[in-house]
Amino acid sequence: MKKVSKGSLIKLALLVGGVTVAAKLVAAKKDEWQGLTEPEVREKLESRLPDRVPEEKRAAVADKVVAKMRNRGLITDAVDAVADTAEEEAEELDSVEDADDESPN
Repeated sequence: MKKVSKGSLIKLALLVGGVTVAAKLVAAKKDEWQGLTEPEVREKLESRLPDRVPEEKRAAVADKVVAKMRNRGLITDAVDAVADTAEEEAEELDSVEDADDESPN
């Protein structure tokens, strides 16, 4: 039976920890970009690309990123975003009205 050294266990722990941190970072970035509308994605890309990149290149990069995100279902349409906002506001109004009905006045 082969004996495992402390150095090997430490290396393995560091490797597993590094992979875990990397996976969490990727998931956080995906959550940050998921559900954005196309104009929001383009605006975010514009702010992240350096100013020295020509405008045509920025537009080409934005087009490619938007197309890939749309294919993966990560971009919501502006209509969907407005509908979601309206639903949330309606739910808030309903909860406020329910609270008013329950108050003894």
